[in-house]
Amino acid sequence: MHKRTALLILIGVLMASCGVRKTTAPPDKKITGIGQDIINFGMRYLNKPYRPAGKGPHAFDCSGFTSFVFREFGYRLSSSSAGQDRQLPSIMQREHLQVGDLVFFEGRAHNGQVGHVGIVKELLPNGEFRFLHASTASGVIVSHSAEPYYASRYLRGGRVLKENNALVAAKRIPKEKTKEEKRIDKRKNGFNPAKANEQVLIEAPKAKADKSQILDQPVREKQTLAVHTRPLSQPESGPTPKNPEREGRIPPTIKTIILPDTISVPEPAESNLSADGSSLQHLVEPGETLYSISRKYECTVAQLKEWNPHLGAVLRRGEKLLIRP
Repeated sequence: MHKRTALLILIGVLMASCGVRKTTAPPDKKITGIGQDIINFGMRYLNKPYRPAGKGPHAFDCSGFTSFVFREFGYRLSSSSAGQDRQLPSIMQREHLQVGDLVFFEGRAHNGQVGHVGIVKELLPNGEFRFLHASTASGVIVSHSAEPYYASRYLRGGRVLKENNALVAAKRIPKEKTKEEKRIDKRKNGFNPAKANEQVLIEAPKAKADKSQILDQPVREKQTLAVHTRPLSQPESGPTPKNPEREGRIPPTIKTIILPDTISVPEPAESNLSADGSSLQHLVEPGETLYSISRKYECTVAQLKEWNPHLGAVLRRGEKLLIRP
């Protein structure tokens, strides 16, 4: 009887622990996923029309759209773009922007005052980005920061998500180069055939009393060099004295050094590039997510899914992903 009771208690404990594990979220989801979740929610309202003071969900103005999107995730933003700028910590360097940050622009007046706001959707090289916003002409659209109208009016960014501070801090820590990057560096810094014919300098023996000078006359035959020495007091041509030591002179000496040919060309490095050189493969490591892989290759999760239609609901270790340049 006691054994049966103990067995039932043990089974109950195991079932309870399994239930807790099923409801526990991955520890890094909050840090790496909320910015993309905000963008995914905002994209549901793409092409919705613009309306002054519009708060959604059928029409928006710029600040009404950002307030509407962030309210879905529990954030209360000011009703105006200038108010949102005053409400949030500023981001002065474009390189520190992250997905889900706000970006502020001047209005049509070009007066240095905030007149428009959007949400960073995608990070691009050289501090550029794409952002989701409600424009007066086209409603809710995605624009590029390099477009002349917005490039000339960009002011700064603003951070709603504290989780993005951790992403910025992680970017400042230098990452260890991958095997592929190390192979490429090795090829760039490896042997250059053009260096094979460069002159090799060899130090000749010093003459007595430091009264001689060294004349280098390389003989261009493979790697053989001849080094000649002549004392200062001896003319360039003429007979050599019978007893040079009594006259304080040292006869010229010739020393020939033959260098072995040990130069070899390294084998070409392996590459993950496909046969046509237009894409590469990424091998999924433990703990990686589609979001972390997209950040590594500067693409979006949607692009990864488009390039890899075979992907299931869960990434598996060792699975190969196709990456387009």
